[in-house]
Amino acid sequence: MNKNILLKLLVIFTSLTIYSCGKSENKKTELIYETGNKKIEIHIQNGKDYLEYDQPTETNFVLTNIQQNNFHVIGPGIRVIQNQNGIMRTQIKVRRNYLETDTLKVKVSFGKKPEENHEFKIPMKTAE
Repeated sequence: MNKNILLKLLVIFTSLTIYSCGKSENKKTELIYETGNKKIEIHIQNGKDYLEYDQPTETNFVLTNIQQNNFHVIGPGIRVIQNQNGIMRTQIKVRRNYLETDTLKVKVSFGKKPEENHEFKIPMKTAE
């Protein structure tokens, strides 16, 4: 009886491991942050959910119920182009070999409470 239980547990564990590996490969980049009625959306204008090294890409931060004068964005290679009507237009260009990992960390702040700070993690790829 113990061998049957161990065999079933092994099958379940193996299935869960395979399932979780498949899920991580298909993970979608999270480019939206919401807290209460406030929301920040990142719209990458090239239509992709990642940025490419050495390529300037226009990226919009769309703000909902957030005062623009309270909104700050910090990250390597970010240049603000325009900030009006609830949209902060930026251009992001990150040099190849600048980051330790292929993830650009973009910090946003729109108040003093902890939930009014967030770090987006945008994947970086090499242009083909």
